[in-house]
Amino acid sequence: MPGAKLPDDEIARFESSLERDFFVLLEFNPDVQRWDPQPVRLPVEKTGTDYVPDVLVSFYPGTNGGDPRRILYEVKYREELRLRWNDYKPRFQAARRYAKEFGWEFKIITEREIRDGGLLWNAKFLLPYIYDEPDDIGTVLLEAGLRRLGPTTPTALLQASSSDRWEQARLLTTLWNLVACRYVHTDLTCPLNMNSEIWLHE
Repeated sequence: MPGAKLPDDEIARFESSLERDFFVLLEFNPDVQRWDPQPVRLPVEKTGTDYVPDVLVSFYPGTNGGDPRRILYEVKYREELRLRWNDYKPRFQAARRYAKEFGWEFKIITEREIRDGGLLWNAKFLLPYIYDEPDDIGTVLLEAGLRRLGPTTPTALLQASSSDRWEQARLLTTLWNLVACRYVHTDLTCPLNMNSEIWLHE
């Protein structure tokens, strides 16, 4: 999987569809500055084996500045954790100790956090639009419509912006770019559709 937030234009390799879905969320998350798949190999005490956590995520500093927050993540299905917890526990302890040395956190994330709700669906749908070249004319037109209408829907905004069907189709691409880049807001925890409420970010 490629990503603009990967180090040195790497291609991320994933070992499960759940891991791939988490990578999609990381790439889509505006708070994520960078994510490094399989960042370190750790020796696990008393087992003679090594452990490689799935991804190290660096978040942008908060409003108070300071160093970026970093979290070392392991991605696992809940049932797999339940069945193999005793096998995994020494690995996770090694990762937690390693993360603490650098002032990081270590977290386990499961399908409940990754796949519940509509965020993943929206991320998969909107992520390609993030990389579109901005359409300045379309952006001005849609922004004017949103200021005039207030909170509205994609359908109503397009109809208010143009009566031409092909122009509406072109503007829809611009609208999804603006939503993907968080300039136009919506509730991303619910699957996005043409009747979703949207509003202008101020």
